[in-house]
Amino acid sequence: DWPFDDGAPPPNQIVDDWLNLLKTKFREEPRCCVAVHCVAGLGRAPVLVALALLECGMKYEDAVQFIRQKRRGAFNSKQLLYLEKYRPKMRLRFKDANGHCCVQ
Repeated sequence: DWPFDDGAPPPNQIVDDWLNLLKTKFREEPRCCVAVHCVAGLGRAPVLVALALLECGMKYEDAVQFIRQKRRGAFNSKQLLYLEKYRPKMRLRFKDANGHCCVQ
């Protein structure tokens, strides 16, 4: 559980913990799935998913569009601004033993 305020971007510690979890999980089990959820599924969960996509190299606009195709109404203006300004460090930009990106 990584609670943070509804409608707000996640604190840095949650971002670090989230990305470390994904990095560890995908290195241990390259083809595994990770589910992420929040109460309504419109803000907090989509922001974390977007951060993972950005860290894999996806552009901000593409990540938002991809997530909104799956979850209409995802993100509020505060979260979009956060994601737009977010500068990924490519922490998830590695390939598994089969050459697949760690986030599919």
